[in-house]
Amino acid sequence: MQSSEGFVFVRRGLHLYYHVLGDGPQTVIVPNANWLSELLQPLAESRRLIFFDPRSRGRSSAVTDGRSLSLEDDVEDLEAVRRYFGLERFSLLGASYHAAITALYALENPTRVDRMLLVCPITPRQPGEWVQETPTPEELTFPPGVPRLAEMRREGLDRDDPAAFCRAWFNYFLLPAQMGQLEAAARFPLVDICSFPNEWPQHTMNVYFSHIVPKMEDWDFRPRLDRLRMPLLVIQGTDDLVPVEASQEWASHAGNARLLLIERAGHHPYIEQPQEFFPAADAFLNGEWPPGAAAVPRAA
Repeated sequence: MQSSEGFVFVRRGLHLYYHVLGDGPQTVIVPNANWLSELLQPLAESRRLIFFDPRSRGRSSAVTDGRSLSLEDDVEDLEAVRRYFGLERFSLLGASYHAAITALYALENPTRVDRMLLVCPITPRQPGEWVQETPTPEELTFPPGVPRLAEMRREGLDRDDPAAFCRAWFNYFLLPAQMGQLEAAARFPLVDICSFPNEWPQHTMNVYFSHIVPKMEDWDFRPRLDRLRMPLLVIQGTDDLVPVEASQEWASHAGNARLLLIERAGHHPYIEQPQEFFPAADAFLNGEWPPGAAAVPRAA
């Protein structure tokens, strides 16, 4: 399979890492290269996937000025990648928070986007009745009730061996919280991910919960989603920590959308139920609604 990688120059001090897989006629841009380029490789067998790391993630430049860390900045990074590759039209795939990046990009650039696939997206609006008390970045980095992480912190390993602390943080905290099938966590590329300082929880929790999420404030995509006329498929694991009702709202408010639920999967269905995820995603990107994808009536 054809593969290449490099960096997109945005401005002095800011370079975005990219990884291209495949050389088919269709192009799909996917944020979050450091997590997804290995895991979504099967989708590159018949198309070109352009993965990239937004600023302060993976191999991309770390941004220390919090004024340049926001959802809007991440959308600008996607546009920088588009310009670099000279793309006129393409499809988008966004997972988790990165679904918000792709959705906002599509709303601002609807004529450029052929199709959009959202995988276990964040809620389309500030959670409201789903809201839970948001822990501080400190509490998310050192979550209470996880003895192994507390032990490592007492030993100073979060400072002396942050890559080892990162792997433990994923294994003892994040993946158990996110996955419906925990045994599938062994397929998560932790060694690679935790080799990048941008992926250490001390960094990522601060980026998102001190800067990006507070600037989103009371976000609500729903009133604008009916402007999206391109086919949009939302894939959601039934055991995801994000409520299924949130994905139903994405699908019910968009102009041409369907929802596909994958049983016995949490936040990473491409790992937990790959035999269901990949045929569905491939069919959608090829121009067809996959079996089981259903239109969702908008709530009154």
